[in-house]
Amino acid sequence: MKKLLKGLFWFIAVNVFLKAAATAATAIIGEDTAEESEDFQLVALMDGRTYESVSNKLRSGKVIAVMGGVDVDLRQAVLDPEGARLDITIVAGGVRVLACKSWRVEIEQSVAAGAVQVETPDPETLPDGAPILHVRALEVAGGLVIANAESDSHFVRT
Repeated sequence: MKKLLKGLFWFIAVNVFLKAAATAATAIIGEDTAEESEDFQLVALMDGRTYESVSNKLRSGKVIAVMGGVDVDLRQAVLDPEGARLDITIVAGGVRVLACKSWRVEIEQSVAAGAVQVETPDPETLPDGAPILHVRALEVAGGLVIANAESDSHFVRT
């Protein structure tokens, strides 16, 4: 019984330490999660987060998920006329991005033991001049899904 209690104590102590470290790291990295912001930054360290943009001129976003999950809903945002850039870093976590079906989504990815699933219209079917969302993703043992409301294989809140 003593071993069980000792093991439970250390398990709780390590988790409290890791959560405190994650909170401190989030404060150091910094966040800007204003929904109407042209540029946003979101961090999920050992945590789950959601973000919905209603920006009238979205230019860029940065998402960091380490041992956590993030839902980013951009369907209500209007992209900057020059397009928008979304930088995503995932380590042992997951990110889902919801984009408008009328946007051209371009992806640049570096993946190690992870997966990227894109469920947006083929860029060739979109009209010339369609807004461009450029996604740069770095994944290590993580997953990224980019979809829109018409996606069949992922539950999308409406």
